[in-house]
This record gives sequence, C-alpha cells and structure tokens, in this order.
Amino acid sequence: MLLTIKEVAKKLKISLSMTYALIGRGEIPCYEIGSCKRVSEDDLTTFLASNRREVPKRLERKGRHF
Repeated sequence: MLLTIKEVAKKLKISLSMTYALIGRGEIPCYEIGSCKRVSEDDLTTFLASNRREVPKRLERKGRHF
C-alpha cells in the first residue's frame, strides 16, 4: 500500500517539512507519480528498522536525592 506524505508524517509523528527533508535526502524512498509523492509501507518499515537505537540505561542510584 502507498502512503501520502501527510500519512507518513502522521505515522512518524513528525512535521510535514521533516518528512519532506527525509525524502529529499533519500532516507525514505518514494515513488513520484506525476507531481505526487508516495511512500510504500514496506519502505517506511525498513526506514524505521534501520533507524532504531537502543537508549542506554542509566545507572541505578542508591537512595533518594530529594
């Protein structure tokens, strides 16, 4: 299934301009149909998987600081 740029932005919870920037840099591949751009769900899933980062765990503190 193909998604509009607006749908991609909504799924990623980012702005339209950020979505266009990611597409413009080639980070998210898209199809151009006339003047319309569309992103496949598979390409979006691949983009998300390749940009997944683990957040390092903080050291646990002993006791309270307040």
